[in-house]
Amino acid sequence: MNSSIKYQIPIIFIFCFITFVCIYSATAQSRHDSLLLELGKANHDTTKIKVLFKLGNLYIDGPSDSLLYYYNQALELIDRAYYKIDFSNKHNTKLITTYKNFRFRAILEIGIENFFQGNYNQSLENYHKALEIATEINDKELISEVYSALGIVYKNQGEYALALEYYEKALATAIELQDTSWIAACYANAGNVYRRLTNYTKALDYFLKALKVFEQKGETRRMAISYMNIGNLHEDQNDFKTALEYFSRALQLSYGTNDKKRISECLMNIGNIYSGEEEYDIARDYYRQSFAINEEMGFEHIIDDCYKYIGNTYEKEGNYEKAIENYNKSYNIAKKENDKLTTAEILGNLSNIYLQKNDYPKSLEYANKSLKISLETGDPQNIKNAYLYLSLVWECLDNYPKALEYYKSYAIFKDSIFSSEKYKSVKDLEMKYETEKKEDQLALLTEKNEVQLLRMSQRNRLFISVLIVVALIFIIGYILFRNRELKAKHKSVELEQRLLRSQMNPHFIFNSLIAIQSYIYKKDPVKAGDFLAKFADLVRMTLENSRVEFILFEKEINTLQVYLALQSIRFENKFTYSIEVDKNIDEDNLRIPPMFTQPFIENAIEHGLRHKPEAGFIKLYYVKSNNHILCTIEDNGVGREKAKELEKKKQHQSLAIDITKERLDILSKRYKQRFMLDITDLKNETGIPCGTKIVITVPYTG
Repeated sequence: MNSSIKYQIPIIFIFCFITFVCIYSATAQSRHDSLLLELGKANHDTTKIKVLFKLGNLYIDGPSDSLLYYYNQALELIDRAYYKIDFSNKHNTKLITTYKNFRFRAILEIGIENFFQGNYNQSLENYHKALEIATEINDKELISEVYSALGIVYKNQGEYALALEYYEKALATAIELQDTSWIAACYANAGNVYRRLTNYTKALDYFLKALKVFEQKGETRRMAISYMNIGNLHEDQNDFKTALEYFSRALQLSYGTNDKKRISECLMNIGNIYSGEEEYDIARDYYRQSFAINEEMGFEHIIDDCYKYIGNTYEKEGNYEKAIENYNKSYNIAKKENDKLTTAEILGNLSNIYLQKNDYPKSLEYANKSLKISLETGDPQNIKNAYLYLSLVWECLDNYPKALEYYKSYAIFKDSIFSSEKYKSVKDLEMKYETEKKEDQLALLTEKNEVQLLRMSQRNRLFISVLIVVALIFIIGYILFRNRELKAKHKSVELEQRLLRSQMNPHFIFNSLIAIQSYIYKKDPVKAGDFLAKFADLVRMTLENSRVEFILFEKEINTLQVYLALQSIRFENKFTYSIEVDKNIDEDNLRIPPMFTQPFIENAIEHGLRHKPEAGFIKLYYVKSNNHILCTIEDNGVGREKAKELEKKKQHQSLAIDITKERLDILSKRYKQRFMLDITDLKNETGIPCGTKIVITVPYTG
């Protein structure tokens, strides 16, 4: 291998990728749970459909079966609701259009996943259904999207004429709509077909047009695809060094976006570079990494390429049995998918192997099959290879006229695919793009410098001196202000951490686990499971809510309900509780600081109700008053004075109350609004303590 080429992926990228995947997976699971909860609460079909779409989109990078599951559920719901609509009622026109759009999106996404799973016929069926809907509602943007999807399937099946037809239709519509991003995507798709037809100049022209738009818009995923396309083009012409540069750029971007489809393709392409440099063990390692990702995601149409390339390395090493084994696996998948391009290539490879094994009849059989399919698709690479194998077989069979005839055909296709002039035009085009890019940057810098010099010449020294003094004053002031802000932020973070520690205190956690253990010992798995599930929900919600300064009112209520339910079970229903909300409060939009009331509820239970011989109660009610929310916690416990006598150790709750007061002061200063706390000892008619009433006042922020 050329020692000047660095093939190894930096370990730091792999480490970052693993770290990113771990964080991404945890976030995705949390989002999945949240959406399932949202789905359960949805009252209308349209809302349920949107949530199912969101659930499906969580798996856009795999696994495919999960995405298909949610989109198929959405499609069933769409169909049921759609056919219940009264089409004769003119007022339902908008609703009908909405459901048609829903149906289009579901069918298209199902088609896309069928494509990635290698079910090309099913994918085409879905795309044509989607095209009918898009045409019916006359949405040109959707029509163009389906044209492009159809082009991709036909390209993978080797139907290049059909693929180009649909790509050009998609491009024409995109230009009509003046959608620059979509125009660029259409250029990239059409460029891939021109590359397969060995029209490298036009292919690169399209790739560079697409890349320029994606770079300007910062569309990282599509930039990665463009780099990979350009890398493939250079690989086709055996310029491995340039190809690897583009593949490495694409891989780095794909790791950053966790785009597993692209990661697997980049790994496969890098494996091809190693294979071209005769580093077969390393090449197979990259192919197997790609295989593992595609198997995990269920992308069967890429798995056949992995088998094909692994077989190719064994063929080059002379291990024909292993090569045939892997080629047959690839062939079976490609045949099932009706992937004529891969089918023809595998047949050609098998012809070459049997030629090396001196099994001329089999070699001739496979070469003829490969040539027949290749002529149908018009793929120059496979046609060229088939002619070469036929020429060599007939030469070995001493039929020199036929051998010469096929060799002439091979030479014609070889010259048409690669010529120094054609390659020079590709390099010239690429150089022109890079030069124009650098010239644009240089022109911009020059213009900025000229403007700067002109401005400087118009100012005298005194003005510059004054400006410097003002700047220094501003900088010093900013540094002081920033330092003060950082201290306040640090104090706020420290306060939030202290609040979280006080909320999930060791006593509560310990007592909860003891309660679970008790149920287990009593062989009551239902209660144990119920308690454990509620406890897990409370821990999760507490951790989530502690990360932000304000949360939705609905989430706060849910957290309190779970907490009160746990405490009620723990104390064997020694007290009852209720939560009442003023009807004037918009629960869906109101945001309040999290975890304000919990310390006082715990204080009421542990120090008030716990020592009360009879059953007690805790009542929470929220009232809107003059752009504020009054949150009241009331109990009928023994009162604060009696609790002090009964329990001398009360550090935890006192700490929580102090933290809450400090938090209220910080929020009042930060938002210039009133955050207040008022604690009242309740007494009966004879003056005996009969509970505590706490009122927290916070601004109404919708």
